[in-house]
Amino acid sequence: MEPAKDKIKGPLFRGDIYIWISVLLLCSISLVEVFSASSRLTFGKSSFLTPILSHVIHLGMGIVVMYVLHLLHYRWYKLFPVLLVPVSLALLAYLSFLSKQSAGAERWIDLGFFKLQPSELGKVAAVMTVAALLAKLKPDDEQSQSNVFMKILVVTGAFCMLIFTENLSTAILLGAVVYIMMILGGISWRRMLGLTGVLFAIGLTAVLLLVLVPPKTLGDSRFIPERALTWQARILDFTNSGSESKETAYEYARNTAPEKPQETHANIAIASSHFLGKGPGNSYERDYLQEASCDFIYAIIIEELGMVGAIFVLIVYIVLLFRIGKIAMRCTDKYPAFLAMGLGMMLGLQAFINMSVAVGLFPVTGQPLPLISKGGTSVLMASFSIGMLIGISNTLDREAAEENHLPADEPVRMEEVDGDTGNEMVDDI
Repeated sequence: MEPAKDKIKGPLFRGDIYIWISVLLLCSISLVEVFSASSRLTFGKSSFLTPILSHVIHLGMGIVVMYVLHLLHYRWYKLFPVLLVPVSLALLAYLSFLSKQSAGAERWIDLGFFKLQPSELGKVAAVMTVAALLAKLKPDDEQSQSNVFMKILVVTGAFCMLIFTENLSTAILLGAVVYIMMILGGISWRRMLGLTGVLFAIGLTAVLLLVLVPPKTLGDSRFIPERALTWQARILDFTNSGSESKETAYEYARNTAPEKPQETHANIAIASSHFLGKGPGNSYERDYLQEASCDFIYAIIIEELGMVGAIFVLIVYIVLLFRIGKIAMRCTDKYPAFLAMGLGMMLGLQAFINMSVAVGLFPVTGQPLPLISKGGTSVLMASFSIGMLIGISNTLDREAAEENHLPADEPVRMEEVDGDTGNEMVDDI
């Protein structure tokens, strides 16, 4: 049981105080850095406040979503995939059709007032569904193992197949999270070894194809996604980035700027930052980075806040993941434990990938930095995930208080929701 000091007391906020503080810190950093990094977005427009105002609205909506979800008993969360799974699959299928019609990859559906990114919905829906399926798994029952394993493969495979053509990194991220969830959830080693072999063969074939096949041949193939040329260029750029070892990283970045603008200007931003940085709002490379407010926001943070700011952001994410891990360990029911692990891994891996891309450890992927990068759907779905995590913590706190006959605020009474209802509805997907 968590000590009383780890809970926010009072009528407004409940659950893990450290998660709330982490969210507040990340949102505060986001407001400053997105405003600073949005100069490219405001160039030539009448109002320089438009990008940051839209970001403030998205963060505000995210906080509202987070607050509402944290008041609910986690049994309600089992019902969400019943709506999210078919809607996100339908949107992803529609997006795939749009890509074929426009002869290029599409990541968003423009609703006029909002640009919706279905892959962000899909990955959260898939993790929630897998958590519900693993909660029903009986590890010693061969029939249960087979049923749950096949259902997970079908659900995850459907999402990954629809996502990868427009956002390969998200499909890989989702597959990796589900793979780890299956290991922790008790799927037999025989099945996991077989799945590992298949995934390794597919991955090796894809990498060899991208590395060895000439770009013209790859582009002329009718069976290869058009985005394959972009994937190939990013892999080759990344693997060849150290070819000029005699030059300093700063000089090499300057010399190759026309060829690799994003990676190059991110390297320049980091190399010129020093220990304390240039100060908020004083970034120079934000004017040259195409995705300064999203994919490369961490590079702008390093440039303006230096190594101190970079380490501080990293520590905030580590604290957030540590608290999510403690929530999962406190759970006595399988479903909230698997849900917390899955959502925590999704947020943690996404943050790690974004930061690794910014410092040159990974090829460019397009993954946003959770709760910091600009982006409507990504902000809302990260808030949706954290709201459920705080909701699990809040439920555990209330149950612990009831067991110890302590007074506890109960914002929602959920006795009428049966614990198996959500699992039964998930089985119908």
